Amino acid sequence: MKETFFKILKIFLVFLLIVLLILLLVVGARYVMGWSWGVVGFLLLGSLGIAVGALFLRKLWRRRQEQRFVQQVIAQDEAQLQSLAGKEKETYRELQDRWREAVETLQRSYLRKQGNPLYVLPWYLVIGESGSGKTTAIESARLSSPFAEFRRTSGLAGTRNCDWWFFEQAVILDTAGRYAIPVDEGRDKEEWQKFLNLLVKYRKKEPLNGLIVTIAADKLLGAPPESLDEEGRNIRRRIDELMRVLGAKVPIYVLVTKCDLIRGMSPFSDQLPAGSLDQAMGVLKKDFSAPPASFLDQIFEAIGERLRHFRILLFQQPVSKTFDPGIFLFPEEFGHLRQGLGHFMEAAFRENPYQETPILRGLYFSSGRQEGTPYSHFLKNLGLIGEKEVLPGTDKGLFLHDFFGKILPRERGLLTPTKRVMEWRTITRNLGLVAWIILGIAFSGLLFFSFLNNIEILKGIPSRFTQAGPLSGERMANLESLREFRDAVLEVEEKNRAWRLPRFGLDAGLQAERTLKDRYCVEFRKAFLDPHEQRMANLLARLPDSIPDGSVAFYVNHFVKRIHLLKERLAGKD
Repeated sequence: MKETFFKILKIFLVFLLIVLLILLLVVGARYVMGWSWGVVGFLLLGSLGIAVGALFLRKLWRRRQEQRFVQQVIAQDEAQLQSLAGKEKETYRELQDRWREAVETLQRSYLRKQGNPLYVLPWYLVIGESGSGKTTAIESARLSSPFAEFRRTSGLAGTRNCDWWFFEQAVILDTAGRYAIPVDEGRDKEEWQKFLNLLVKYRKKEPLNGLIVTIAADKLLGAPPESLDEEGRNIRRRIDELMRVLGAKVPIYVLVTKCDLIRGMSPFSDQLPAGSLDQAMGVLKKDFSAPPASFLDQIFEAIGERLRHFRILLFQQPVSKTFDPGIFLFPEEFGHLRQGLGHFMEAAFRENPYQETPILRGLYFSSGRQEGTPYSHFLKNLGLIGEKEVLPGTDKGLFLHDFFGKILPRERGLLTPTKRVMEWRTITRNLGLVAWIILGIAFSGLLFFSFLNNIEILKGIPSRFTQAGPLSGERMANLESLREFRDAVLEVEEKNRAWRLPRFGLDAGLQAERTLKDRYCVEFRKAFLDPHEQRMANLLARLPDSIPDGSVAFYVNHFVKRIHLLKERLAGKD
């Protein structure tokens, strides 16, 4: 309540200050400067334009302030690194070394012949819990690399922070599992943000082209719903941080790994042609607005139907001695993934009023190595689990090659700004446009009043003073005419001095003032100064040689005063 009161009081005081400033401007312009109400109105309009422009610049500045951490580099300097603890310093230094090594690798590659090597290929980021099979999936995809000696750049003992995979089709960034599911919440989250910081630093124009979220099939089948919900929420937080740092929404692909641990998956793949194992097993989401549940229903209906159709075909084939009957259970066992995926994907991708909704682009299923013990819901429910089957440990890389090599590269152009960024762009663009319009109207108004001021000055000049020969020739009449002429010149001069605003090139009033002054000088010289000079010359010519000293002193005093007056006038004095 107290906080609300002070907020309202602050708004009221700011409003009161604005009103006082407006009143001060109006009173000063109208009653002190003597400007017309029209000029005052356009001055207020110009002030409003400046205020809107200032608001635009303030929003721009605040946006830059929000993104300051994006523009920073994790590798600050040695002084900052020295302030860290030994292990933490080693981790950060290793992370920056990984990035520096990877960027140098790209810059040395043939990609520089096709443009900026950092942007020639799309970049994809892989996140997921430790042990979910991220690295195995990438390695088992068996994609070709143009420079095999640099295909992978990684830390010691697996993925400590980030592994780089350089393929002909894309650059894959394989992150440590603790980035997705933190072990030490504070330190791991900070390292994740530093990682995103580096990502934006090195690739500002197009930071990322897609995000791959991995989750293991055995976890979907065996973990409690609460655990899957929590993992989904952790992934959602990482996605939200990613979008806020990048200022963009990237397409997200959920990759279910270790599908060999589904009962019947391995014998099912044995029945497929060798070329089919490279194909991707999954579906791209066409309707981005559809909730995760309906998307899952669509996927499992489509894939389940094809699996059941394939099972019917197998029934028609002669059974070999090595035939595994578990293949007939595979469609139903595969369908049991639906429940676990529902919990995980609802937590990770459902729309809520507090976070930007990510783009769920697709769901795919894969198996890197065929090892471990498959799980069967069907046999467990029947109580028929006898001796557990152990897979032979092959590394066929099922349904991975085309996912990484074809589907992802085709999706490169799906990077879109977040709603927050688009709203900011709209607001700032509109503010800038409004500011320009208001300033344009104010400028036009001041230009118009400058024009009216010139017209008023020109109309106030008597026509007889703008024509040649305004003097009649009679001495007293000429003296009166010159007095009126002088008053007209002084009036024009006063009006020009009273106009304190910019003239914007409309200086007809000033030109009229100069012309009148020049003409006044010419008429004064013709009517008085030249005749006076002639009379003085004639008097001096008729002076006798024996003129009295008093008469000479009179003429000398006259010419000395005249010389002093001319010198002071030339010096700019009145």
